[in-house]
Amino acid sequence: MRKSLLALLATTSLMTLTPAIAADTAKPAGKPAAEARTPLSELGKDDPYLWMEEIEGTRAMDWAKAQNARSLPVLQGDPRYADLESKALAILNAKDRVPGVSFAGDGSLRNFWQDKDHVRGIWRKTTLDSYRTAEPVWETILDIDALTKAENANWVFKGASCLPPDDTRCLITLSNGGKDAVTVREFDTTAKAFVPGGFELPEGKQNYTWLDKDTLLVGREWKPGELTKSGYAYVLK
Repeated sequence: MRKSLLALLATTSLMTLTPAIAADTAKPAGKPAAEARTPLSELGKDDPYLWMEEIEGTRAMDWAKAQNARSLPVLQGDPRYADLESKALAILNAKDRVPGVSFAGDGSLRNFWQDKDHVRGIWRKTTLDSYRTAEPVWETILDIDALTKAENANWVFKGASCLPPDDTRCLITLSNGGKDAVTVREFDTTAKAFVPGGFELPEGKQNYTWLDKDTLLVGREWKPGELTKSGYAYVLK
């Protein structure tokens, strides 16, 4: 009885599947139907939020401010907020943090440090022997808080690219307000000052590297429009 039932089920399955298989094999071979594609030039035209692409646009900025005003009270109203904020600030401003360093060609160890007394940060250096002690003695190379005040700007330190082998001539990258566009200025770490008449690149979304002490390779908007759609350079000189 069991064998008869299995045979019946198998026969029924074949009867059910056979027409579909036959119909499939009867189709003429050929290329699949072309998928309809939207031209790149048309993409995004019907996006109701396209205005948010204007990063500095009034409407986009107003929207961001409104969302911040809406979100902040919710976050600060959480009973855990004050405790979490206090702990986070304690960690951020702790004096016993291990300062990460980079080894410069002149033999110094360099570090960029931020705390409640140096909100924007200080670029500083020490010796290897001093760094090995419990309390290293640091020498300030560049104070970003002081520079910001002196130049009435809103500088954010974005790093330094130094010329080997001594690493005493550096290209300091500064962002006004933290945006992607940066200003680049040549700095002398021995004199602890910007080099008079040295390299200086005006604000822009740019990349650069040393070729030698008198030459840089720079990618930036050399002519109006020489940028990608996201605003970055593609021409190197």
